[in-house]
Amino acid sequence: MTTAHHALTAQASDAAIDTACRMLRLPTMRAQAADTIARAEREGLSYAGFLAELLLAE
Repeated sequence: MTTAHHALTAQASDAAIDTACRMLRLPTMRAQAADTIARAEREGLSYAGFLAELLLAE
């Protein structure tokens, strides 16, 4: 079985995150997503580390 990998543009990713946070009622994650993403990129956080930071903020 193969899985298709669809790369989203940065704009599409931002929109998807915003929509998901609204639907899931995660206002803090929505508000802090962009800053947390930027910090994760600067500090080289792993995906798990990034996710942990964002979940802990909520």
